[in-house]
Amino acid sequence: MAAKRKYKCLKAKRKYKYTKRIKKTVFRKKPLCKRRLSMWCLLNRRKQNLQAAIDQQALQAAIQEVKSEMKAELDKWCEMQRSLSQPGIQGISGPQGIQGIPGARGERGIDGSEGPPGIQGLPGLQGIQGEIGPQGIQGEIGPRGIQGEIGPQGPPGPVVIPEVTISPTTNRYFYQPETDLDLTMSVTIPASFFTNDLGAPVADFSALDPNSFNNLYINGILQPGNSYDVNPTSLLFPAQSTIIYAGTPIVLEAVQLTANVTV
Repeated sequence: MAAKRKYKCLKAKRKYKYTKRIKKTVFRKKPLCKRRLSMWCLLNRRKQNLQAAIDQQALQAAIQEVKSEMKAELDKWCEMQRSLSQPGIQGISGPQGIQGIPGARGERGIDGSEGPPGIQGLPGLQGIQGEIGPQGIQGEIGPRGIQGEIGPQGPPGPVVIPEVTISPTTNRYFYQPETDLDLTMSVTIPASFFTNDLGAPVADFSALDPNSFNNLYINGILQPGNSYDVNPTSLLFPAQSTIIYAGTPIVLEAVQLTANVTV
């Protein structure tokens, strides 16, 4: 490779015999300068990388050494703190700083406009005071009568304990709706829609009075008292989230209580 390069250089020398020396020198040394420059750059980068690696290792070693020294100093300081049984003397308080200059007071905002006053209501008319009637004449107090003597107490009578018997009378009323009853709205069923135990229609719930109580059964299930209201002429269902389907048996049971006292 060197021989070939040398041959090219000699050939160039013969070819450019009458050319100026500066041109021959530049032509001969140009390939050599580029190669040397690239080699020098490569060596320089390797040297820099090696120096950076050495500096990095030295920095890590220095950091570890500083950490070890700090840890040793910290352990020594902690040991000294533990060895002290009394707290240290409090240092002298420093002088109080000078108070800063207070800022300027801001300007007061613009007051809002006053609203119009409300209309005053009309005062009521004062009633006419009636005339004071004449004072009546006080009557004279009559003489107090003489209290009579208290008679002797009679003998005690015989003690009679009456016998009380409660007799219940049950009346039942039956009804089966022909259509669904939507109880999301209040529903009223007249008493004339019901029949009694004999299957005969009734005009009203005659067994309801202050001495009776009633129970309502829907499909054989006893209903709570707040789910319905009953009076002698109708049965009322307040609004609730349910439906009574057609053909469901509704039974109203009224129990009337009669008290029999036997002396």
